[in-house]
Amino acid sequence: MTTISTISDAHLAERFQSFGDAIIFFHKELCPHCKNMEKVLLKFSAKAPAVEVCSVDSEKHPELLQELGFERVPTLVFIRGGKVAKIQSGIMNPRELAALHASI
Repeated sequence: MTTISTISDAHLAERFQSFGDAIIFFHKELCPHCKNMEKVLLKFSAKAPAVEVCSVDSEKHPELLQELGFERVPTLVFIRGGKVAKIQSGIMNPRELAALHASI
């Protein structure tokens, strides 16, 4: 079964260089849109196993949102070659996510 690994590292931005192709999912525990987006990410990761998908609880690490320059959740941070390639807030369906990932 496909899972999304949880990152609890307060220095995530420094760790980006260790990621090749990744999506970091910022969420809040009780956010209904975040729960929907998590389901979309699980479907996406099942079809794209080469993409590392990780999650960060934004309530536990608000400094990361500030460091990356966004406030809303759900937000996806797309990493390519160890660098932030795109930051996308809001929900999307699996097809939209796949198309967005392919366009980066």
